[in-house]
Amino acid sequence: MLEAKTIQKYKSKSLPWLLEKAQELVNAHVRLRDSINEFGDFICISCGKLKSKKQCNAGHYFSRGNYGSVRFNLDNVHAQCIQCNLHLSGNLIEYQKRLIKKIGQERYDQLDMMAHFRGFKHERFMLIDIIERYKNAG
Repeated sequence: MLEAKTIQKYKSKSLPWLLEKAQELVNAHVRLRDSINEFGDFICISCGKLKSKKQCNAGHYFSRGNYGSVRFNLDNVHAQCIQCNLHLSGNLIEYQKRLIKKIGQERYDQLDMMAHFRGFKHERFMLIDIIERYKNAG
């Protein structure tokens, strides 16, 4: 539950600012969560190759623009190399195979169901909660 003084701290921030700040912090958390050593190297969720920290994106299986209901769901966001995320449009067939292997079929099915929820809107309090939860998690 958010305290009034925490909410007050963000009163001048616009919804787009809150959305981008929340995304920045969740992405940083995912990069840290998925790193496999002290150098931040990672295994790409799509191609399965070992990559350096400099090549790490926080890639969304269900795109953040089209599937707002799972934009911040940690089952939907994983370390992905720039090649797969940007140049191969997510490399989604391979992403799906490794995602199911990583989180299991049941969690994948739940994620898929949540992703297709329509009419979802991000609210200020939810975004502030995400920001507060992840700002010191890095």
